Amino acid sequence: MSGRDIFTQLVNADDLVDDQFEELAPPPIIQTVSEWAERCIMLSAKDSAEPGPYRAARTPYAIEPMDCLSQHSAVEEVVLMWGAQTGKTRVGSNWLGYLIDTNPGPVMIVQPTIDMAKRYSRQRVAPMLDESPTLRRKVRENRSRDDANTTLLKEFAGGFLAVAGANSAAGLRSMPVRDLFLDEVDGYPLDVDGEGDPCTLAEARQSTFSRRKRLRTSTPTTKDASRIEDSFNAADRCRYQVPCPHCGTRQVLEWGADKPHGVKWDRLPDGQPARESVRYVCAANGCEIREHHKATMLPAGAWVADAPGAQGGRVRSFHLSSLYAPLGWLSWAQLADEWHKAIDKARTGDTSLLRVFINTRLAETFQEQGDKADEHALRRRAEAYPLRTVPHGALVVTAGVDTQGDRLEAYAWAWGRGEESWLVDHVVLYGDPSLPETEPGSPWAALTDWRRLALQHASGAAITITATAVDSGGHHTDMVYRYARRHAGEHVLAVKGSSMPGRAIIAKPTAIEFNHHGKRIRNGGQLWLVGTDTAKGLLYGRMQVQEAGPGYVHTCAALPSYVWEQLTAERVVTRYIKGHARRDWVKPAGRRNEALDCAVYAMAAAWHIGVPRHTDAHWQRYENRLRQADLLGLTLDTPAATMDAVAQSEAADADADQSADAPATARQQQGNPPPPAATQAQADPATHKATPATPQPDSRAQPRPPMRRPKRAGWVTKW
Repeated sequence: MSGRDIFTQLVNADDLVDDQFEELAPPPIIQTVSEWAERCIMLSAKDSAEPGPYRAARTPYAIEPMDCLSQHSAVEEVVLMWGAQTGKTRVGSNWLGYLIDTNPGPVMIVQPTIDMAKRYSRQRVAPMLDESPTLRRKVRENRSRDDANTTLLKEFAGGFLAVAGANSAAGLRSMPVRDLFLDEVDGYPLDVDGEGDPCTLAEARQSTFSRRKRLRTSTPTTKDASRIEDSFNAADRCRYQVPCPHCGTRQVLEWGADKPHGVKWDRLPDGQPARESVRYVCAANGCEIREHHKATMLPAGAWVADAPGAQGGRVRSFHLSSLYAPLGWLSWAQLADEWHKAIDKARTGDTSLLRVFINTRLAETFQEQGDKADEHALRRRAEAYPLRTVPHGALVVTAGVDTQGDRLEAYAWAWGRGEESWLVDHVVLYGDPSLPETEPGSPWAALTDWRRLALQHASGAAITITATAVDSGGHHTDMVYRYARRHAGEHVLAVKGSSMPGRAIIAKPTAIEFNHHGKRIRNGGQLWLVGTDTAKGLLYGRMQVQEAGPGYVHTCAALPSYVWEQLTAERVVTRYIKGHARRDWVKPAGRRNEALDCAVYAMAAAWHIGVPRHTDAHWQRYENRLRQADLLGLTLDTPAATMDAVAQSEAADADADQSADAPATARQQQGNPPPPAATQAQADPATHKATPATPQPDSRAQPRPPMRRPKRAGWVTKW
């Protein structure tokens, strides 16, 4: 037998003895995860830029979070809201190795998808098991037909390590586990296979274990829709403070784009950051800190909690940005370059790079600039025109109505050229909306009176609400249908919001009334779907316009303060539905949004009468009618005369267009006879003011077939 064969047999025998008697040997005295990792973990070139023995001193900020996961610690859950290139995944991997070696049991890792779970197992778990001798003896890779160890399942003495995807409910509820590693939780779907939140499903697997532990990590995503931010805020909120190398003041490293301290740099002639000038300005005394000082700052740092003792100390949460990345990993100069590129891109309206920087580098949630309105900024620019007064430039008025259990809320919006808009009136009509309009105390009767009451235009003329959209998607749907059918001749629409992305602000209506044969009733009620997501996106974008003109949103300073709160109540968040990103409008808990809903409905009513399609000729006709009404001396005391003057003006417009479209104009004139003589205004000799004559039955309140407009006339003729 050769010397090589003898050596091979001795080595194999030694391995056999190790395997047979390892369980009988006393466990090594290891107190914490960080101590165990320094002793046993070997970093592989497959998953680390610095292969070799693990050194906790490279990332001193990771020591305390790791040690909270140690067996002797009373902490049950650790939350890491950390940026990229900070080592948060290494914290999880070290903990998993610690469990396999010193505290075996059933363990589960959850990644956002099954594909990511397989990738994590191959790129993180497998190299750690291969390169670390202590773990290599514990977990034997599958070298035969044995199914004990696969990509998604690693068995070892006393336990197993399962790797699952958050997009598979079967993988999350398949087995009980004692310890759970939830990685990148902000990438999890909202609902998995119709069974609920994947985090909740996975955590339910731990319910039978009293000594359970849980690690939750992620870079954050969108404001108010980030799982990791919610978990971080619910615990003690620790931040890593480091001393200034010059004055010794302890502080949290911050980016400083809008602060006097933080990362600063000089600019080159082309606007690019001068890399050699990048430094950190101390928050206390303005000391200039260079990046090489991190070598002494990081080891001297300490975690400081904003809410010490939260949740009884059972949950610890830690926030860390990429500014703390060790030397050689990610420099401040690289961050300055990334920020410069992101800001340049954002100026063109593309915020994708800015989102990535804020989420992954600063470890903060991103808030869409165009999808959230600033309540205080909108209120500060409110104007001093009185309520129920339509300012110059506004030429047509529409209304939106929201139905509640005990009231109706209505808002009137005026519109002008370029879809410039003014909020001109708001009323809350208390009463039981289940009462028909003809019953005493019905808010529907009050709504009719409010709609028909003329507003004062700045020119001196009277102007009335042209179209009204009433929400049918909430309370008292049937009463909304009845009211809209009764007042169809006044452009009262029953609407229902639809959050389908890309839906038109107002779409083709659907019939809602059928006879006993199942056939649609002629001239029966109709339901108009409103693309609420589209309308809110347009409205919020226009709230960002800073100069009066096309698209600008005007509000009245006389409105109650809650109107601005409700107008800006919602914001866009990105959610994952079955693994796919979806942007949804959400309302934070405790906020009301009736003003926003009514603004959307009023916009839908304006789109219904064609405001976005109006040309300058159409707007000129509106101005001519107001001018004519002013010359006739029509005021708020003469609503009937106002309608008569408008009808006469419409007839004159129709005559002017008759040569271009004679058949259509003839049909228009036949379908829109002038008001009865009994409704004409009469002069009151005592007051010298025009007062309406004895009211006659309002033919407009009866449903009638819709009338066609002349092709060249943009004015809606159904008053």
